Amino acid sequence: MYDFDRIIDRRGKNSAKWDEHFIGKGDKELLPFWVADTDFSAPECVQQALLSCVQHNIYGYTTPPSGCAQAAADWQKRRHGFEAQADWAVFIAGIDAALAACVCAFTEPGDTVLLQTPVYAPFFETVEKNGRRVLENPMRLINGRYEPDFDDFARKAKEAKIWMFCNPQNPSARCFTGDELLRFAQICLENDVLIVSDEIHADIVFDKRHHIPIASLSPEICKRTITCTSASKTFSVAGLAASVIFIADEKLRRHFEEEKERCCINTNILGLVAMEAAYRGGDYYADALIAYLQENRDFALDYIGREITGLRALKPEATFLMWIDCSGLGLPSEKLEDFFCSAGVRLSMGSTYREPTGQFVRLNFGCRRAVLQEGLSRIAEAVNGLKRSNNHRKDYDIMYMCWKH
Repeated sequence: MYDFDRIIDRRGKNSAKWDEHFIGKGDKELLPFWVADTDFSAPECVQQALLSCVQHNIYGYTTPPSGCAQAAADWQKRRHGFEAQADWAVFIAGIDAALAACVCAFTEPGDTVLLQTPVYAPFFETVEKNGRRVLENPMRLINGRYEPDFDDFARKAKEAKIWMFCNPQNPSARCFTGDELLRFAQICLENDVLIVSDEIHADIVFDKRHHIPIASLSPEICKRTITCTSASKTFSVAGLAASVIFIADEKLRRHFEEEKERCCINTNILGLVAMEAAYRGGDYYADALIAYLQENRDFALDYIGREITGLRALKPEATFLMWIDCSGLGLPSEKLEDFFCSAGVRLSMGSTYREPTGQFVRLNFGCRRAVLQEGLSRIAEAVNGLKRSNNHRKDYDIMYMCWKH
């Protein structure tokens, strides 16, 4: 049994999420709900595998563990029904590095890359910093749920070389359906657009949904898809910077590997040892994690709905990320970050993801429930204070108008 409520102090342990540079310290310390990693310890199988590697105490040049690719492929088959093959696997130091390798390997400067927005910031940063152009396909927010705009997607696919997307989606926490994915894929095939699918959050889906790797839909789609996966989100090993990229087409795989080698973005042995251990022995941990995170999600949705007037949280279908509409607060977008920091919490601002209104924030609920409750309580107190301040201002305005007349 895994105890996800166990207190683990990450301060002073090189955690970006808990670094005092970002959240302060002492009485002014903010509770961090921003960086997308969890505050949970990795499973025992991962710790034991790493201990064995460390006890060997030689850290020379290495090759990937012989069983790692097969373990990763077996995980895809077992958990997601994707018949990935071990010889399709390419190891690389994180999915951000994989996205950059794809952009450089399969496009030329000035080419267009199609993205759904809002989306994880490194998507458009990778494209633009490498001299390519972003073509945005904004999703439509309909009844509290982001929906694809397929007509716009079909028009813009005619100009694109690559479609890079996130499934499950960050930050909206959508888990795309099979019908949606098939429609996307058909448009890409019709326009010879290469599909690059970031599936780093694939293991964490709620309400008995099933993540569907887009490459699993058909052999034809699989040959035109680069599937980016990692154990990092599920097993709390993001700092080890190891991802596995499945590329069925041999020519595409060779081009990707050449770009990886050109930029020297290989993985370290500890990351791959942790990955193999997680994929071989982590099923029970993953199941327990999903159950705990779904309870966290439901707790946060209920709390916000009951206690925090002015915020509207979209119900996550996957991930440990909650996308929250703050427009009901009546604050200009440029004041939202200061408002939440003054409340004592650090969130991710929606503008980072190219959300056009600037009225959204992202909250990471991958933490102990007690920490989540404290953070939500701080937000509720700040919102109530804002409402009281606004009411006092209105009362003053009314009194002034009465006096004036």
